[in-house]
Amino acid sequence: MGALIGWFCHYTPVEIITALGFTPYRLLGREGNTPRADTYLVGNLCPYVKSCLETAIRQELPPLAGTVIARSCNAMIHLASTWPRYGGRGATLVLDVPRRLDEEAVLYYSQDLRRLAGELARLGERQLEDSLLWQAIDAWEEQRSCWRGLLAARARGEICLSGSDVMAWLDGWQTGMTAAGRDKGQAGSATIEQRSRPDFRGRPRLMLAGSILPAELPALVEEWGGWPVCEDACNGRRFLLAEVARETGDPYLHLARLYLGGPPCPRMVADQTRRQQYWAGVVNDYQIDGVIYHVMKFCDAAIYDFRAMKDFCDRRGLPLLRLDGDYTGGGRGQWQTRVEAFLEMF
Repeated sequence: MGALIGWFCHYTPVEIITALGFTPYRLLGREGNTPRADTYLVGNLCPYVKSCLETAIRQELPPLAGTVIARSCNAMIHLASTWPRYGGRGATLVLDVPRRLDEEAVLYYSQDLRRLAGELARLGERQLEDSLLWQAIDAWEEQRSCWRGLLAARARGEICLSGSDVMAWLDGWQTGMTAAGRDKGQAGSATIEQRSRPDFRGRPRLMLAGSILPAELPALVEEWGGWPVCEDACNGRRFLLAEVARETGDPYLHLARLYLGGPPCPRMVADQTRRQQYWAGVVNDYQIDGVIYHVMKFCDAAIYDFRAMKDFCDRRGLPLLRLDGDYTGGGRGQWQTRVEAFLEMF
């Protein structure tokens, strides 16, 4: 396993990191309060960002050769300014991500990816040839394809996977600390493991959407009689992207189209039509009965996105529950009451 490169946002092209011999390591923060990070970041800032900075200050992270910070939202911009001084050891590299999908945005993003690859190459003191990058692209697509197939089988009701298990497996895969976690066989083994899992079929089929999902949410929903069948979050289904036709020639153009063309994040404010089309596809394909939307405290993008989701659910006649959270693992009692009442509607 190569030296670890930390990353946060699902728009980060892990293929470039892999092609250079590094191991991508997703930073997911920690449970609990963030008193040390609160010293350096303002109070009304994303709790997930603070949580990640807290882990670095407390030296709870494995040694990182560097960290890629995608300046994808206001909180990440603040983190990019703070991380080099108070965050993890190693180099800090930044990436600018467009907020829409069109040819100008794809070209801009591809050029920034090429710049990032050059900076990472200097960090590893090696050159990145296009052939190596294509190999990494193919390897990641093979793994993502396994995951997409597994989740599609769950959507069709062919297998029964709990949302909490899926989130735990995805977390393990994205942190990539073990060979098993990186192996495409991870998805296959999950298929086998499900045989001993409880059968959730017959329960209300729910989409969990919104900000990054805390681990306790899918478990709580299952405990009170629901079945999360789609986790629309940056630490859930969004990182699986979507299959695109392979570009010939420039791998950076291919990566730009792959990432910007994947399931749109709430931050893609200029791409709302495509986001609504994406929701419609999920509701139809996954036979969704209702939606639970998690709004991270102080996440402006999620707050605006929830309004769009509410309009969408009203038009489709779908029950919708909003849960506000601060990523600390607290508030379970309040969530429990609201989830229980929500599920009684079905």
